[in-house]
Amino acid sequence: MALEDNQSAATHVPQFLKVRKDGIGQEAVSYLIKEGDVLVAIDGELFLGDSEALKAAFDDYDPTIVDDVAWLITFWREGTFFNLCFKAPLRAKFDFVTPEEGILLSEGFSKLVFGPIDAYQNFEIFRDLKKNASLHSTKSDPLASYAPLLWMLNNRLYYPMLAIIIVYGVTAVTSTLLFVLSYILVCLYAKRAQLNLLRSYHLFEDKFFWLVVGATSETEARESCKALDSDVKFRFDKENLPQKLNRIQRKNARENQSTSDN
Repeated sequence: MALEDNQSAATHVPQFLKVRKDGIGQEAVSYLIKEGDVLVAIDGELFLGDSEALKAAFDDYDPTIVDDVAWLITFWREGTFFNLCFKAPLRAKFDFVTPEEGILLSEGFSKLVFGPIDAYQNFEIFRDLKKNASLHSTKSDPLASYAPLLWMLNNRLYYPMLAIIIVYGVTAVTSTLLFVLSYILVCLYAKRAQLNLLRSYHLFEDKFFWLVVGATSETEARESCKALDSDVKFRFDKENLPQKLNRIQRKNARENQSTSDN
């Protein structure tokens, strides 16, 4: 009877897939998936299958649909859960986690909350050696196509924005037709190159490509980054400064200190 109970318990131990160093697919590499990352869920649902079951999970993939909803894949890395949006099936080689890790992951996953799957998008995070970070969405922004200057201002691309202002100023003074032509060309360029512009500007600021996370908003993406590294800092983060005591609180603190010394 005891043997049957042990076998039954073993079959209920959740088995998750852990990424191996060899055989990581191109898209997974571009998202900086690392050896030891554990595949926990797909589209917010716990995934406990093997490699063959993982292939079956992507049976609905149709490469002819350009803007199809991406798969939301949840990973676990060094004690932290994070999401990624995959437009194509995840390709990698895997091992199984240990039973202890499986139980820990299952318990942790039960506390996660997911939003609508189609609301998630990938954010690329760049940071410097002092862990000052910047991020941007990989989703195309229509504003870049119609108002490049506003898009650059929104993303704080100040030097490219200054160059465009000079181009607009020179062409506006020279010829109205030339200004209109330059505006159209800048719109086309910003539409096609917006992601490369954002990446290049981060590199210009001496930041290197650090992480990709899937989130429903920039705020959620920042929280995911801080969960993976609590020391990372984003612009306009609010510092948790110690609260200053008022006169009565200071008096009480002195009296308590005096009492404890005696």
